Order: sequence, then structure tokens, then C-alpha cells
Amino acid sequence: MIATVVVTILLAVLFTFSSSIKLLGVPQSLAIRDHLGVTAVRWRLIGILELAGVAGVLVGLVWAPIGVAAAIGLALLSVGAVAFHVRASDGWTKTAPAVIAILLAVATATLQALGVR
Repeated sequence: MIATVVVTILLAVLFTFSSSIKLLGVPQSLAIRDHLGVTAVRWRLIGILELAGVAGVLVGLVWAPIGVAAAIGLALLSVGAVAFHVRASDGWTKTAPAVIAILLAVATATLQALGVR
């Protein structure tokens, strides 16, 4: 249970931060959006989906199927982020947070699916 909770909380914190800077329109976030060539509407939608994913993985601590689905969704969002960073010819330092998010999301999905308690 401890491993599942810790990994889930780490994932939730990462995506709460990521979604909040998008939804609040933090200038650094807007600069990243423009650099990646993402529209304002899509950027906000991504922020909303990230926040929904956070809620889902936290619910997953009680009801695993929702948490697994949410974690997979967050992993897929992060795969999209990696693709946009690659398209923008970004180096490792700019792409690393998305890769870390994929790893945390996959770990969360796995631990919740296996019912590691």
C-alpha cells in the first residue's frame, strides 16, 4: 500500500502543478505553449485533462479501475508532450519532465492494477 500511495501522490503532485500553470496562464507556461506551437484552447484542454487525471488517480487509491484508466490517460498525455518536444527539437532537459511523467504514470497504473497494498 505504501508504494502505491507514494507513487500515486508523486504523480498527482506533478500533474497538479502542470495543470495549474496551464489553467492559471502562468507566463512561463504560455512561453512553453508558444514554443511548442500549441493553441491556447488546446493548452487549456490539456490542463483540464491533467486535472481530471489527478482526480482519477487519487480515486484509484480506493477504486483501482478508475486509477488505472486515469494513469494511462496521463501517460498518453505525456507521450504527446514528448512528441511535441521532439518536433520542436528540444533537448533532454526540456523533454525530461514529460518522460518522468510517463514513468510515474506507468508505475501508478501498474501498482494500482496489481493491487499492491
